[in-house]
This record gives sequence, structure tokens and C-alpha cells, in this order.
Amino acid sequence: MDLEQPTALLGLFASDWGRKPLPTAVADKAAMCLLDGIGLALLAEDERTAAAVRALVQPIADQARSARVWVDGARVGLADAVLANAVAVHAQFHDDSENDSWTHPGSFILPVATALGELADAPLSTMLNGIAVGYSATTWLGAKERIARALIDRGIRTSPTLGTIGAAAAAAAMLALDPVQSANAIGIASSITGGVLEPVGSGSDEWRLQVGHAARGGLLAAQLAQRGVLGSPQGLEGRKGLARALAGLAETPIEWAQMPAIEGILGVCAKPFATLGDNMSVVIAAKLLHDSGIDPHRIRKVIVKFWRHYAEYPGTSFRGPFERVVQALASTTFSAAAMLVYGELEYDKPQDHRQDPDILRLVPLVEIVPDDDGGPYDADVTVELDDGTRATRSASEAPRAQLFHDRPTATALIERRMAASGRPQGTGTALAAAVFAAVDGKSVLGTREFLRLATERR
Repeated sequence: MDLEQPTALLGLFASDWGRKPLPTAVADKAAMCLLDGIGLALLAEDERTAAAVRALVQPIADQARSARVWVDGARVGLADAVLANAVAVHAQFHDDSENDSWTHPGSFILPVATALGELADAPLSTMLNGIAVGYSATTWLGAKERIARALIDRGIRTSPTLGTIGAAAAAAAMLALDPVQSANAIGIASSITGGVLEPVGSGSDEWRLQVGHAARGGLLAAQLAQRGVLGSPQGLEGRKGLARALAGLAETPIEWAQMPAIEGILGVCAKPFATLGDNMSVVIAAKLLHDSGIDPHRIRKVIVKFWRHYAEYPGTSFRGPFERVVQALASTTFSAAAMLVYGELEYDKPQDHRQDPDILRLVPLVEIVPDDDGGPYDADVTVELDDGTRATRSASEAPRAQLFHDRPTATALIERRMAASGRPQGTGTALAAAVFAAVDGKSVLGTREFLRLATERR
């Protein structure tokens, strides 16, 4: 095995960082990503796809072979728990985003790391290593958007395609695989991965399942490698490997010539609102307008300027009729209009307000201006009122902690989300305090105890 080739490099990275002490900022970020994902999964209890998956998984009483489904605490087989939790994290399109890879890593990394941590009752610090490895591996796989954009251009969705490999890296770290075993896991994952973009554009439901399969596939790849199964030594870079066969590139990305950096996780942003990640900057700017006192009934025109790559992503340009939840969830015009009207955008808006007359009045008034000069966090929203006056706000004016959590933001969010899912007041705050105490070395928190605190209804 050539340890300088990308497949082997990623395997070496996963093996090397499986037990090494994380830099403080990385451990903190991994903890905040964990709290964000758990909270979002609990919110998705009644979402149709997540509920359907939970109805299909089979309970297992043997704790030594099972893991928890976060929403209801049911104990099921390891792969089933990973599937159910992955779908739940992703169910409301509210989960975090990583721009180099154009993925939602929380949905396919967190369920794998927590399930394996629970199985071994590993300390939280071990689970955070697995999370950091998986997230940072996924960032590296995107090759600063080179691989990600190439996949998207071919109609391939990045989360289920790069996600299987990122999940395999996380699982390899959690299972303490050696470099050769880890590389085999990456090779196996590279050959069983993929998912198309059509569901996002059409407004159907199966995009949620894509990340569940990616998470479960990554877990399986690492488990097989642990048992001596060989994976392609050039699964990423070979003549028929992922970069050429799926992304259609003529050569291996230069970004893959170096081992991933564990700090890759630091670039992951949270999604404060329930909409496609491509719309996030737009709705942040729209919220600033709403909060400034703009009366939505006086709006006569809305101009939205945001990154062209987001404006042209499948689903964002849909303007109705909004017959399906995902059509509204993905639509830039619907999301901007809903934010201008209500000043918040949780899942109830695309689910229950698709025929809302105040939102639908604004939708045809929205003009989209693709921006070739900005980036993923740039958006300007301008409203023109009935007296001809105009007001403009930019996403860059919003607090950075909305997208890149600090401890107070992460704590407030998990408290709010756990309360909304029926947990007693203070449960989320106590959970966050326990997690951050473990990160700071002030306590030792096991994965099973963490999940008990996070999932049990008391």
C-alpha cells in the first residue's frame, strides 16, 4: 500500500487521530456539533420519513449489541440505530453544513460516532475524536469544492457520496483500526457510495434516507475492514475511483496530496433556520429586515442577491405551487418570504404554511439576482415599500455565533430544542454543562450516560 496516495493518507489520518488528544478548539467544536445534531433529531420526532424508519427498525434487548434511537430511547441493532438517527438529524434540513464538501456532516458522522461510543461505553472524549475525524475527513474529501462541485454538476449529491467515506473514517477512528485497516475501510466505502440530486429538486422525501445509507455504509465498511476484508487501495484516486468515475475529473485533486488537518471541522457552520443550506444567508438577511420593523404588508418588491452557485442549486429556484413540504423547504423565494413575514423559520413554516396568504403574496414579488463575486455566506436582501422607500440588509451584519456556535449559543439551542421535544425545563442546559465539563477535563462523561441524559424523558 502506497502511504502517500489519498486513500491510504485518509486511512492513516483516521487511525492516527483516533486516540490523540484533540486541540481545545477542535474538541469544543465537536461537542457543539454533537449538541446541535442531538437537538435537531429530537425535534424531528413527528417528521414522516424519520417516523417511518423508526417503525421499521427492530428492537434488541441485548445492550452489548444495541444502540439507542435518540428520539424515543429504543434499543435496536447498531446499523438500525445509525440509520434512524441519521435520518432524524437530517429530517428538517436544519443540520449543519460544510462548504468545501457541500455536505451536511452532522447527519452521517454523529450517528456513527455515538453508536460505536455507546457500544463500547467509551468516554465522551473518544467520541469527540471520532466526530472530529469524520467531519475533517469530509472537509478534505471536498477538495476545496473541487470534488464537490464536480459531483453536483453531474447530478450527484455530495452528502450521500462523500458521506459514506467520511462516516467510514469516523468509524475507523472509533474502532481504533490500524492504518492498513483504516485504508481498507476507506477503499470499501469509496466503492459502495453515491446518491443523486433529483429528490431535492423534485420535492420528494428520499433525500433524508440518502444520508442514513451513507452513515450505515461507512459503519459497515469499517466493521468489515476490522475483520480483514480488503478495500480498493486506490478507491479515491484510481483510474476508476471516485474522483474520476463519479466526479468525472481528469486527475486527482491536488488537495488530496496532503493528509487532512484535524482542524477541518472548524469550518463547519450550523444552520439556524429550517431551509436548504443554500438559502441560509438569504434568510439571515431577511430576518434582519423583519427585526428592524419592516411591515411585510407594505412590501411591494424584494430583491435577493446571493451566490450564483446557490441560486442555481436544484430546488432553490422553485416558486410554487408549493404542494410538497420539500418544495417550500428548498425554495429561496418561499424561505425569504416566510422570514420577512414571521421573523423565524422553523419546520412548521414549510410544513403548515405553504398556503399562507401573507407568504404567497410576497413570493412573486421576489427577484433573484445571482452574485458572481460573493461567497457562501454573502447575501443582500432589499425590500421596496409602498411609498417607494427601500431598505437593505446583508447577512454579514448578523452575529457570527448564529452560524459558528459558541458555548452560550449551543447551550441555549439545546435547551430550547429539548424543551420543544417534551423534556423538562433545564434538561438541555444541564446536558450542555455536562458535555463542556468533560471537554474541559473537569469530569469524565461516558457515552452511555450522555445518551441517557440526552434521550430519556423524565
